[in-house]
Amino acid sequence: MDTLEAIRTRRSIRKYRTDPVPRELIETVIDAGRLAATGGNRQPWEFVVVTDPARRAELAAMGGHGKFIEQAPVCIAVFAGEGITPFEDCAAAAQNMLLAARALGLGTCWVGNPRASFAEKARTFLGVPERCKFFALIALGYPDESPEKSKRTLTDVVHWEKF
Repeated sequence: MDTLEAIRTRRSIRKYRTDPVPRELIETVIDAGRLAATGGNRQPWEFVVVTDPARRAELAAMGGHGKFIEQAPVCIAVFAGEGITPFEDCAAAAQNMLLAARALGLGTCWVGNPRASFAEKARTFLGVPERCKFFALIALGYPDESPEKSKRTLTDVVHWEKF
C-alpha cells in the first residue's frame, strides 16, 4: 500500500482479532515513529511496548476511553523527553506509526494526551523516569472491524489567499 492510500484509509480501530503481532512488525511500526520529523533533531521520544495481557488490562483500566487496549495484542506507550518541541515531535512520531501500521495491514487507535487524567499513573506503572512525560497510548493489532468515517471535503477546509 502506498503512503497516500494509507493516509486515505487509516481509521481508528477499537476491535481487534486475537492474533499476535510479530515482533518484527511491531519494531517496523516503531521504527517509522523513530524516523519522524523533530525540532532540532532532538528526538525526544521513548516507546514502551506492552504485550502482556495482564499489563494491557491494567493500562486499559486507567485509560478512560481506551478500554479496548485490553483486547488489542499490543499497546505502545509514547513518552516525551526533553526537546525543543517534545509533544509536537511525539505527535509526528505517533502519526508515522499509525500510517506505518495501516500500510502493514494493522489497525491502531491513539488514546490520551499529555493532560490525560491517567498520564502520571501510566508513567509510574510503566517505570518511566520522571524526566519523561506521558504523551499517548497506541493500541495495535489486526483489525476486527472496518469503520467508515466521513471527513470534511478539501473545499471545506482550504482557503486561498485569505480566510
